[in-house]
Amino acid sequence: MDFFLFYGCQGVTDSQDMPGENPADPAQDGGNGGSQFQRDELQSLESSVPACSVDADGVLKILKEFLRDFPKLRDEGPPREIQEIRDNSKDGEYWQAMTRIIPEGTLKLWDALGAALLEYHKVLTRRSELFSRAAALQRQNS
Repeated sequence: MDFFLFYGCQGVTDSQDMPGENPADPAQDGGNGGSQFQRDELQSLESSVPACSVDADGVLKILKEFLRDFPKLRDEGPPREIQEIRDNSKDGEYWQAMTRIIPEGTLKLWDALGAALLEYHKVLTRRSELFSRAAALQRQNS
């Protein structure tokens, strides 16, 4: 969030001037050795970020800059070892059971309610038409 606010308030366009973008920064080495440095940097950044709003047009640009440091953006699924271990012999039974998750009686009730609501809609539509004709006749009579 600090990166987002700092970048939005500064309006920085050069990627060298952005916080967290220093290639010599030990906190970006991907290891845990720079975790204390990262905390110190975040605390100093918190105190230096002024309270401001971010322009709506710049949100996507800021997010792209933030995500640029993350090389793996897509989930490639579970590791190969897990994929090979998974037993899919009971998948058919599972999906067959899912077709019966709603009881037959409930499905019949829903079908009956759907049909009744359609009939009710027809009655209300006809009533609305008759009301409009009656109002037109009253205007004509007056």
